[in-house]
Amino acid sequence: MNETLISTCQMFLVPLTILFAAVGVANSRFVKLLVCLLGVGIAALWIWRVWLWTGLSLIDRRTGIGLAGGFALCWVLTLLAQIKSSFQR
Repeated sequence: MNETLISTCQMFLVPLTILFAAVGVANSRFVKLLVCLLGVGIAALWIWRVWLWTGLSLIDRRTGIGLAGGFALCWVLTLLAQIKSSFQR
C-alpha cells in the first residue's frame, strides 16, 4: 500500500475517532450536533482527498475510499440520530 496514502488516512482517522468520543461526552444537544457536523465535514474531505488523488493504484483508491466511506456513513447516521432527538422534545 502507498505509504503516503497510509499517512493521509491516519491524518483523517485520528481526529474522526477522537470526535466520536467527543459526541459521547458532550453535555448539550447543540454541541453534539456541532461535533456531528464537524465529523461529517472531515469525512467528506477525506473522501474528496482520496477520490482526487492522482497516481494511486485502483486497489489503494478503493481501500482509501472504503475506509473513509465507512466513517462517513457512521457520521451521517450519528448526525441523523442527533437531528431526530432534537425534534422529539
